[in-house]
Amino acid sequence: MRLVHAVLPLLLVTPLAWGGNMVFQFTNPNFGGNPNNGSFLLNEAQAQNSYKDPSYDDDFGIETPSALDNFTQAIQSQVLGGLLTNINTGKPGRMVTNDFIVDIKNTDGQLTLNVTDRKTGKISTIQVAGLQSNSTDF
Repeated sequence: MRLVHAVLPLLLVTPLAWGGNMVFQFTNPNFGGNPNNGSFLLNEAQAQNSYKDPSYDDDFGIETPSALDNFTQAIQSQVLGGLLTNINTGKPGRMVTNDFIVDIKNTDGQLTLNVTDRKTGKISTIQVAGLQSNSTDF
């Protein structure tokens, strides 16, 4: 019985010895909390936010091209590729679209592309040297 009287006070005192000072710490990093909590708190707030700005444009004004636009662009790329292939044989070429007129010619190994903007009439010239010459002299 003496052992019980000696152990019982130790069991009651021991948990009190484990306690420490209570320290308050902010969670929000704006008020001195841990900066690693910032992204978590922002994501939680955005998940709970049901407000939608009526003037906000979800797609940022970017229009996705239609299937017909994609097909037209693919055909134009193939035609332009065919013109560039024929340039080595000395055949000049022309491609006309709704927006541009592209004239291609090979002059003595120099590729010349004249691109005319149909809306403004401005002409851009691109010259690339190093192609095979049109002449067949050996």
